[in-house]
Amino acid sequence: MYVRIDKAKDLPKEWDELCTKNIYMSKHFLKYMEKVNYCNQSYHLFYDNENKLYSCFMMFERKFNLFIFTDKYNIKTNMKFIYLPLSVTKPSIIFGKDKSELEMVLNKMKGIKIIINTEKEDTLKNFTQGHYLPICILENKWNSFEEYMNCLRANYRRRYNIALKKGKDIKVDILKDNKLFTDEMYDLYEQVYNHSTYSLEKLTRDFFKNDISKILTLSVDNKIQAIVQLIEDRKNDTLIFEFGGYNYEVAHQYDLYHNMLIEIVKYAINHKFRYINFGQTAYDAKLKFGAKMYYDYFLLSHSNKFLNYLIKKNIHFLEYKVQEYDFNVFRMER
Repeated sequence: MYVRIDKAKDLPKEWDELCTKNIYMSKHFLKYMEKVNYCNQSYHLFYDNENKLYSCFMMFERKFNLFIFTDKYNIKTNMKFIYLPLSVTKPSIIFGKDKSELEMVLNKMKGIKIIINTEKEDTLKNFTQGHYLPICILENKWNSFEEYMNCLRANYRRRYNIALKKGKDIKVDILKDNKLFTDEMYDLYEQVYNHSTYSLEKLTRDFFKNDISKILTLSVDNKIQAIVQLIEDRKNDTLIFEFGGYNYEVAHQYDLYHNMLIEIVKYAINHKFRYINFGQTAYDAKLKFGAKMYYDYFLLSHSNKFLNYLIKKNIHFLEYKVQEYDFNVFRMER
């Protein structure tokens, strides 16, 4: 049985039970997202013959450039996104073991449909799979930041000691209440957003006031020069680097970006997270901290059979071109 719900407040408790390993798909957070980033969200639920929820997805609609990963074209079209409207690494779908009803519902929808942040084994009838932005994951096996530093090869350890020296006057704090997030902090986020190569979503200031994240502030002489937003995903033993921002005018002087990443590593070690999810951008810098790249995918379909055929034949024009990196960061196997 298929059910569509248009407001997160009306979702049944079974939704949270099914989505328990995806912190962004909780009813609580989805209700908040409707307040701070409403984009005609809808929620789609699938029940088996015993009335048990086994599959679901969240969807929104927006005009978007289909060729975001290429400089050749800028063709904006209305698209149906099965995706969380905040540019994170989690999907907004639970496929379930039986995909037949899910496929039927999606294939009946008119226009372009895209499912983002899927895994390689996630496939659907009439959908073409393509490479999306990879995810950087660092597995934490250290008991202290000093132990982490000692495991680095000399050139990497030297680089981060230089960053720490440049940032010696940086004071790190955690916002006691995210409602204290200010316009000045938001400006730091906007600076990074405006410099981003691939900007899928610009969030409002109110988004940063949510109650599921931690916000670190990096200050010099009582002026905040950088922010780091983190999610403590205990269900998956993962610290997620969600969004950041910094002052480009003093970025080099204090080596702000490297010091932001250093503080994330410190936080994960001190709070005993097994994994750090560094996100899907700035691969060169994050992989040099010892993170590994994990491939991510999208599924794309059009209700028009001819256009869907063209998508299948030309998917390489729409994919993110994954660059290969080969950094030997650690002195030995940890």
